[in-house]
Amino acid sequence: MLAPFPLNPILPARDGPRAEAFYRDVLGLRQLSPPGADPMAFAAGNDTMIVLSELRDRTPPPYPVVAFLVTGIDDVVAGLLDRGVEFVDPAPASFGGQEGVIAGRIIDFGPVRSTWLRDSEGNILALNEIVNPPA
Repeated sequence: MLAPFPLNPILPARDGPRAEAFYRDVLGLRQLSPPGADPMAFAAGNDTMIVLSELRDRTPPPYPVVAFLVTGIDDVVAGLLDRGVEFVDPAPASFGGQEGVIAGRIIDFGPVRSTWLRDSEGNILALNEIVNPPA
């Protein structure tokens, strides 16, 4: 029943103006909501969006809550590092039974390469690049 409808995750922000600046200026997402509004909405690829709302007492979970499906993950990571983004150090892990190989900030699971970053509010965002889709 919900299959034809797009998703839009909603993330907590401890500091609304700081989060607004991060998603707009650092991640480069187009802001859909008026400046200073709460909630804040930002456009991402394929007509998706992400929404943030100021919830000062909310503690972000210790795992990714949003994942961006990217191409050219090495260039995306380099660009975000240039903008001062904090990445989470990858730890040995497996995905779908495939042991990951860590190379710098990226872990290669074979069919997918991944990395994780923290937004200005402590939320963990994943970047995933599908490189060898399963047959």
